[in-house]
Amino acid sequence: MKLRGRINDVACLHHFTRVITTISKLMKMCVLPLTPDNLFFVLSGKVVIGGVSMWCELSQANFFDEYQMEGVSSEDNEISLEVTPENLSRALKTVQNAKAVKVKLTMKHCPFLTVAAELPTLSSVSRVVTHAVPVDVVPRRLWHEFKEPSMPDFDVSIYLPPLKTMKNVVDRMKNRSVFKLE
Repeated sequence: MKLRGRINDVACLHHFTRVITTISKLMKMCVLPLTPDNLFFVLSGKVVIGGVSMWCELSQANFFDEYQMEGVSSEDNEISLEVTPENLSRALKTVQNAKAVKVKLTMKHCPFLTVAAELPTLSSVSRVVTHAVPVDVVPRRLWHEFKEPSMPDFDVSIYLPPLKTMKNVVDRMKNRSVFKLE
């Protein structure tokens, strides 16, 4: 399994960070299935006991300038990781002024998503800040639990305000205990 992505555009980095931050406000732990074309953030609650489910799909082309991914095998070209969105959000927030950010799947004593940022300097020597976000690899036998939920056909379009506004609303609702996600 290999994953390597690079974000060069500051606007894309800011947008990606806002998405991750919003997701981190909604859940403590999620599964991050990665395919050659998309990234997914999945919270799969047990519906029988009143659980909450969430499915967020991001096209990698909208964020990454370079993106290389090799899955478990050629027929199952996917990687599924269990990640704490708050840790990923903190790592991305600290590199907001970077010239470029690299995201890699690395294996030290356990798997990590490594976020390496090339920061601007006044001298010719470049500074690189690296964050290692611990992840767990989801076994292939559990992947079926994190597939896109089947939805009935619908004939509704919903236009939402910008993500930043939605984040503020969700934060206020969470603080007032309008809903609880645990």
